Formats: sequence, structure tokens, C-alpha cells
Amino acid sequence: MRLHLFLSIFFLVAISVHAQGLRAGYAKADITPTEPVFMAGYDMRNSPSDGIWGHDRLYARVLVFEAGGQRVAFLEGDVIIIRGADAFRHKITDATGIPFEHILLGDAHNHAAPSPDAKLETNWDHQFEKGLLAAATEAVAHLQPVTIAAGTGHSHVAMNRRHVIPADVDSSLTFDENDVSQSFGKFKTDKVVSIHEFAGVVRLGANPAGPIDDAVQIVRVDKTDGKPLAVMIHYACHGTSLGGRNSKISGEWMGRMQEYVEKQFPGVGAIYLQGAAGDINPRVVGGLDGYQDNIETTWALGEEVGREVARVYRSLSPEPLASPHVQIENAEILLPRAYRELFEDFRHTTISAPTTIVRIGDLMWTTFPGEMFSGIGKKVKAASPATYAHLMGYTNGYIGYFPERQAYAEGGYEVATTHLDPAAEGIYLHNIADLMKRFR
Repeated sequence: MRLHLFLSIFFLVAISVHAQGLRAGYAKADITPTEPVFMAGYDMRNSPSDGIWGHDRLYARVLVFEAGGQRVAFLEGDVIIIRGADAFRHKITDATGIPFEHILLGDAHNHAAPSPDAKLETNWDHQFEKGLLAAATEAVAHLQPVTIAAGTGHSHVAMNRRHVIPADVDSSLTFDENDVSQSFGKFKTDKVVSIHEFAGVVRLGANPAGPIDDAVQIVRVDKTDGKPLAVMIHYACHGTSLGGRNSKISGEWMGRMQEYVEKQFPGVGAIYLQGAAGDINPRVVGGLDGYQDNIETTWALGEEVGREVARVYRSLSPEPLASPHVQIENAEILLPRAYRELFEDFRHTTISAPTTIVRIGDLMWTTFPGEMFSGIGKKVKAASPATYAHLMGYTNGYIGYFPERQAYAEGGYEVATTHLDPAAEGIYLHNIADLMKRFR
């Protein structure tokens, strides 16, 4: 009798859990600095911020999914390079109960924002952590049944940034590449040194003929009553429309884009997940190609992407998942270190790229802890068994640039600063293919 009663109760609980289907919770917290802070992303800056552009705000944004007793958290900050990401992830686990391996913590790679540090050495670091944890706990507290749909649009706000000096150009000019400058910032000099630019040399700048990933990928999440809850937005493009001379805090084009989308659909919470943007800038970058910093241009770029997001969003009809299930696989992919770095330390020949792949229904997300070239990102998405495959760069750590193998022969900023050997691309993609085989 007791066994029968136990089995009956167990059966009812199992039916109840299954009936809940897919659940989700969204929250965001304002993390806009309230005092001057040092922004990151450009080495030429030598002083803290001196204000905020317009009504721009920075947020920590969190979207949590739950199905079949499994939870996964997507967390994004409107910032650049989260230092000590694992320490923040452990605190999120402590606050929410979500397993450490199920926490995807990334940043928008916004160059008009500070870089949070888990060492908590500044007031703003404390503010960031408080906002991040508050948003995470609130998202979990508001988990509710949802319907879901995905779609893809396209945008050319992004542009390849590996500018090749043309053969018909023979010029001497000062080196000014928006990271190191002779005309501004801590490297400014009264004794300007002219350099000769040779045909074929790769510099940071606009390359309209170069490859990009133009996909604007949308995941629409609605409440079961049809009201909006959240929208995930994937697009690969640096947050660099404001250059190194900019001294004011901004949400950059992606902050404006999210604000635009939220205004179009009252009640929806946006979360932008940066993609494989290692070789991709906005088509207008302050300080490059003759452009100057212009916040109106930044906002216009954001709204242009926002309009495409809104168009795709309106075309989607979210539905319940037939068999809600969350599958998560983790791996530490070891990649070969650049040979030049071995002269400093022959004991460490590899760099770890912690990787998480999440599948919910016919949607899949693959993380990378750094600045992957868009060509590699497209290959990762193509290897996915899911219809809607997403690449999340700048997530769960930061190991720098990940160029395609062919780029090493071309040179340029990303190749000059990468920690990875040219063989890394092939090794990485082989490991990703093996990881994808674990998914059913």
C-alpha cells in the first residue's frame, strides 16, 4: 500500500513537472557608473570618463531557461571584457543554485564602457557585481511557462575591419590606428614620426569587400498569454562606433538597439549576445577612415539593427516546445600557443578555451572565451545539428583574438596580438565537431 502510494505521488509529480514545459525568467539591473571610471578597449586613453552620452544606460541582463529540471542562465553585461568571469559565475551559482557549468556569462564588448573585475577594487566593480547578482536572482524568481520561436534577419551595419593598403596608394602618414596614436592620448607626441605604408599591408579600417556574418538572429520568448517576455538578439559586430578619443560612457550601438526594441514592444526585455566579431567593426568607427566620434551616428547604427530585429520579431509566432529539454555539454578545448610566446615560457604550450554548448529544442548556443573571427564562427554554426545555431563570443573568460589560419599570412592587428598558433583553427573545429556528436 505504501509502495503504491509512493509510486502514485511520484507519478503525479513527474506529470506536473512535464506539464510545466519550458519556463523562462528575465531581469536586468542598471549598472551605469555614478562616478568617473576608466573605460577599456582602447590603449590610447589616459584618463577616466567625464560623463554619459544623453540618456544612455548600461545594464546587466539575465535570461534563465528551465525544462525537465535543468536550468541554464544567459547573462550579458553592456560592458567590455569581464575579468575574473569564473569568480562571478561562482557567486551567481551561490545566489541562484544554478550549476556553475550552466552559467554563460558574457559581455557586449562595448568599448565605451568599463571592464568589470572580480577583484572588486573599485566602487563600480562592486556596483557591477551587485547588479549582476540582483538580475540573476530576480530572473530565477520570475520563472514562468513560456512559448518560443526563432528567426533570422540580415544587416550590414557590420563591416570587415581588416583594411588592405591598395597598390595605387603611396603615402607617408602618422601611425594612428585607434589603439595607439601619435595624435591623441598617452602616446601623443610633438615629434610625429611619418611611416611609409606599403601596398598589401593590413591595417584596422573599413574593408567593404571583406567577409562578415550578416545574420541578425532572434529568439522570441513570450508568456503563455501571448504577452512579451524577452528577446535574445545575436549579431557579430564590435562595439566601436565610438573610438578611442571618446571619453563618455555609452551603451554603444548595441545599447541603443536594445532600447529601441524594448520601446517597440512594451514589456519585452532585450538581451544582446555578441557573436564572432574578432574581425568585424561597425561600418563607421570614430577615429578611423576619416570619421570622428559622433553619438548621433552611434544611435543611428543601433536603431538600424533594431529595425531589423523588430521586423523579424513581428514575423514570429511563438509556440510551446513539444518535448522541452535542456541539454548542456562542457569541454576544455586546448589550443596551441603562439610560438613567439614560447620563448618566454616553454612549460605552457597550450591555452584553454572553456566551451559550453546548450541545446533547447531546435536551438543551440556555442560559447567561446574571446574574439573569434567571423569565418570561424560561421563554421561552428554550420556544424550544429540544430536548425537555429548561435555563436556566443566573449563568454566565460577571455583569451584574446582567434584569427582564421589564412589571416596569419596577411598580418594585421589581430594576428600581431593573438596568443594562438595558426594551427588553432583546425584543432578547435575538430573538437567542436566531436562535441556536437553528443547532442541528440
